[in-house]
Amino acid sequence: MTNNIKNRKPFEAGEITSVAATDENGDVRSNGTFVITETSYGKDKIKTLLVCGLGTPVRYRRQGYIRSMIEEMQEEAAKKGAAVALLHPFSFTYYGKFGYERVADHMIIEFPTADIDFVPRRCDFVPYDKTKLSDMISVYNEFSRGRNLLLPRYDESHYIDGGREAFIFYESGKPAAYIVVSGEKTLYVNNYINTVLNIREMAYTSPSALSEIFSFLRMYEGEYDRIRLYDGSLCTEFDLMLRHYTHADYKIIPDIAARVLNTETMLSGADYPEKEGQFTIRLEDALDTVKGVYRVRFGGGQSRVEKADGADPEVTLTAAAFTKIVYGKAPDAKSAAYIGGVTVHDPKTDLFRAFPPRPCGAFEHF
Repeated sequence: MTNNIKNRKPFEAGEITSVAATDENGDVRSNGTFVITETSYGKDKIKTLLVCGLGTPVRYRRQGYIRSMIEEMQEEAAKKGAAVALLHPFSFTYYGKFGYERVADHMIIEFPTADIDFVPRRCDFVPYDKTKLSDMISVYNEFSRGRNLLLPRYDESHYIDGGREAFIFYESGKPAAYIVVSGEKTLYVNNYINTVLNIREMAYTSPSALSEIFSFLRMYEGEYDRIRLYDGSLCTEFDLMLRHYTHADYKIIPDIAARVLNTETMLSGADYPEKEGQFTIRLEDALDTVKGVYRVRFGGGQSRVEKADGADPEVTLTAAAFTKIVYGKAPDAKSAAYIGGVTVHDPKTDLFRAFPPRPCGAFEHF
């Protein structure tokens, strides 16, 4: 079995690479698309491999074609500096065989429009136009800090395509929040029923800016009976500001799986706590850029990462387990013990304190 790379381009940031896995006769059996980009990680960004659109006709499945493509592209992406790979799995169990672990869920929150009666009605938002694109992106970039997995923005397609409307809010003359909405209505005789205002995306830079979003939403009272927020898992502060929950509906959909490709980069790029600490871990994996023993010392906004082969680790873990931990899915040693592939040798380790829970997700489906 070989991999024939079609339309080969330099596998660098922003490049889309089409891959075909072929049999011994050169006949194509599987196809896939891979992209190197950046995603938010703590307060910074890391180079990221997106695994997109993998597929194999049913008669050729379970013959290793997908594995062949994924492993080859992961190795090449790691050589190009990618620290992690992401995908939307059709099955978390299936991709778990390749070291991918669930790190983000998509949360939909729906509630009656009347439930935001705790703020005044205000219309300080202005409609989006092309001259405001840089303002929208600046809000998005500020919103991204402290949230993991968000993708970079370059153009206005995120804000106006597909019948969506976008509005931006300025606080003291500076862009501070935006919201992207669309509406659903059913005409029944001479009235609209089943009216829902969909919040397709929002971003904000302060509590006061988010409060203005609530006030803006109140302007839709009388037109829409309910409000539906897509992706509440990225907008955790929105849920904190809600006051009435009795008639609110929450739906969680497992969304993104990740797999570390470079341990040192993931450790070096983390946003560590101010309080000093240290930990030593052993990673078990087939990738040379992942496996090994690593010691980390951090404190005061600084960190030092070094290979420590031969040192006794406080925690031994697989690449999949490590991925889950660095994205904040195990707040302490006690909970980490329930993750497959984790062996805690010293429960007093600072590993888990170094990676607190953070909002994770992406507005786009890649």
